[in-house]
Amino acid sequence: MKLPNYEEVQAALGDAPNGAATAEAHGTLCGLLCASVEALAETWIHNTLVDAEEYSFGGGGDARSLLEALHAATGAALEGSDMDFRMMLPDEDASLEERAVALAAWCSGFVYGLAMHGLRPMDELPEELREILTDFSEIGRAGVAEEEVGEAGENALAELVEYVRVGAQLVYDECRPPAGYH
Repeated sequence: MKLPNYEEVQAALGDAPNGAATAEAHGTLCGLLCASVEALAETWIHNTLVDAEEYSFGGGGDARSLLEALHAATGAALEGSDMDFRMMLPDEDASLEERAVALAAWCSGFVYGLAMHGLRPMDELPEELREILTDFSEIGRAGVAEEEVGEAGENALAELVEYVRVGAQLVYDECRPPAGYH
């Protein structure tokens, strides 16, 4: 199952071209899925649509069906064993700053989604997960310094995106109950 196109979701939600509401919404969804909160899928969709209207960026298109497809594709990718999970971020044609802002928003959304369900206290989590979540919190506050623009900045962002992608998958794998567990 393939993720909907970032720009299509962005347009349906009416997210400003340099905005990161789409990335943040996907990060929140991923955090909820990692915290085993499938039951909140409808709540996530509703809240995402309400936010789009409240902040006056509600655009055209069928936002609900795109969010439903995004939920289904994200859940399937996280559950899959082939590590094909991808984050909903702008493509490489977007500016470095826009992509960095979106990654920061995605990380903030992810941590928020986990916290909504009341993840175990940090000191009860395995050290690797504590480190990942601390890093995600830091990335959520990051920006692009003027000297980071260019090839070095592109490489650094690519490494961060891969770290976050793999880190999110590790959090999912660690936080989910084993198959068949009730």
